[in-house]
Amino acid sequence: MRLLLLTSVRTGELRGSTWKEIDLESAIWAIPGERMKMGHPHVVPLSTQAIEILKEVREITRANSVDDYLFPNVRDRSRPMAATTINAVLIRAGFNHERLFRAHGARGTFSTWAYEQGFTPLAVERQLAHVEKNRVSRAYNKAEFLPERQRMMQDWGDYLQNIGS
Repeated sequence: MRLLLLTSVRTGELRGSTWKEIDLESAIWAIPGERMKMGHPHVVPLSTQAIEILKEVREITRANSVDDYLFPNVRDRSRPMAATTINAVLIRAGFNHERLFRAHGARGTFSTWAYEQGFTPLAVERQLAHVEKNRVSRAYNKAEFLPERQRMMQDWGDYLQNIGS
């Protein structure tokens, strides 16, 4: 759940991630297009907090191959964790009765925070892997806005760390 919050990816992107997508040295997670909702590759800058979690996850799961899932299924390591796992954690934490929060809500929380902090709309939307609706603009503008997105994700990681302590 912490990594989902820190990266603002969709739950399916998190669940299906393998170690070959993660570059801890460059602090980048490169999700191939075939795993993305819109079919386009997506680059996720990783905060220092996200990198710490990934290192912990690697130790806990004892991943030793780039093809290993970050979060393998407990019954069959050749499959990712179940689709219901993340929301089941939230239910066990008490977020069930009034539907206060679901995993997908992490993206909306991040988006609201990023806009309130004054990050540019194009960078925020690119971080959420949203594509330009205008076909001409989409065809010409391939910008990733990585410097701003790296700063944004580190600021977000720092913010989450500060409210959690």
